[in-house]
Amino acid sequence: MPSWITETALRADFGLAHGSEVHLPQGSRLTPSASQLLAERKIRIKYVSDDGRVFLPDSAEQGAAQKASVHPLTSANQHPGNQCSLCHSAVEHKTELLTLLDNEQLVPKTHPRIALRGKLDTLISQTVWVQTQFAPGFKKYPMLSHALADLRSFMGNLLRCEVTGDELTEISMAELDDDTIHRISHQPLKYLGHDHIVPELKHGANVSLLNVLRALSREAELEACRTFQSQTFGLTRPDLVQGLNRLSSALYVLMLMTLVVESTGSLPELRPAR
Repeated sequence: MPSWITETALRADFGLAHGSEVHLPQGSRLTPSASQLLAERKIRIKYVSDDGRVFLPDSAEQGAAQKASVHPLTSANQHPGNQCSLCHSAVEHKTELLTLLDNEQLVPKTHPRIALRGKLDTLISQTVWVQTQFAPGFKKYPMLSHALADLRSFMGNLLRCEVTGDELTEISMAELDDDTIHRISHQPLKYLGHDHIVPELKHGANVSLLNVLRALSREAELEACRTFQSQTFGLTRPDLVQGLNRLSSALYVLMLMTLVVESTGSLPELRPAR
């Protein structure tokens, strides 16, 4: 990776979902167009040193100036607390049953939010694996790989927002925004020239891999519904539930896009809804 990172390099090497984040080599610099791209998409920047430590940019966004590294997910740089979520007293000895709910509270690992994080962790791990499987065969169709990278960065942002309580930004995939993804998932024949599918062997390996991710995202969505459903059938975190719902739709759209590209060699032009 060069010391100067261009817009072209960002588009080629990183997931660029709106509201997500990128991890850049410590000491690297962004060209003006690269910096503008990240600003327009409200993408946070973190810097990673050769030994894997993560830093926030300095005030001028000219690299990592902090002496203390931060947590790669939460950006915290303080030792977490050990307060019991039930009695609010300090836990003298943290057993294997307990884990951190946030930067202060300890809860049992059976806590619903911890169960949801497990689903998200599985989804992210499988997505990275699918990305490695896409790498050799999709050199002809980099747009599909870039779209999957955007969804992977959205997943990371979703996990971060669950942990920190921040509001989740709407999903995006390549140049497709939330509304466009939603419309295509409901009317693929109109927008992609191919009707709905129930995956089967003839659709090939790449569609099958994406369908595994779609199914895992549905499992995570159901876990989120169980976790955040109120007694009046409302949701305490509607942003996360809707984000997971749209994620499964985006993966389904990407499955169809992959099928169309592999069948015809091209895609119809797709434009954002707004």
